[in-house]
Amino acid sequence: MDAVLLLLRWAHILGAVLTAGGLFFSRFAVLPAVADTDEATREKLHEALRRRWLPWVIGGITLLLVSGVANFLLFNAATKGPAWSANGDWMRQHNYHLIFGIKFLLALGVFYLASGLVGRGGGTAWIRRDRGLWMSVALGLAVAVIMLSGWLRNLHTGPNPGAEPEGVAVESPVDPAAAPAAEDRYRDSEAGAAFREPEAAKPPSPATD
Repeated sequence: MDAVLLLLRWAHILGAVLTAGGLFFSRFAVLPAVADTDEATREKLHEALRRRWLPWVIGGITLLLVSGVANFLLFNAATKGPAWSANGDWMRQHNYHLIFGIKFLLALGVFYLASGLVGRGGGTAWIRRDRGLWMSVALGLAVAVIMLSGWLRNLHTGPNPGAEPEGVAVESPVDPAAAPAAEDRYRDSEAGAAFREPEAAKPPSPATD
């Protein structure tokens, strides 16, 4: 299971890098670079970029959807166990479904805008007519999704089964019957002899009248 979770984590991060990174590069590198060209050249460049970037956008969205849904289902099942909460309602206690729902809706907005920017359909032509604006909107939504992902990731830490119980440690009382044995444990040892030697070497005190 750990290997599966790790692969899903890698897939999710890779999908986010492809989608958000591509939007960032297009908005702040490609658009300013082609802004000074004539309209015919600009449209030709956008069409060439669209054809090459389309498979990567589809791949990034697919990775995010598949890995995100799988991660959610696995984590939802894990939190039902007694290690997370006595009643199996850990997600409700931490508003996990609410946060995840907001994140998912914002991510769908990013997917739609990113698909429209590299699409050819007439229904999304309004996105391509103002690429700069909608790329900025998509990036803003992507940043919000990343921030919510970090919030959810902090909640994923869950309980620490190896943690010490809270409270003050209280030592058990010493058994009186065992006290003499504890006091005499050095009597016949070398350590005890080292402490007794000065007393043996001490000269007797002079007698007083």
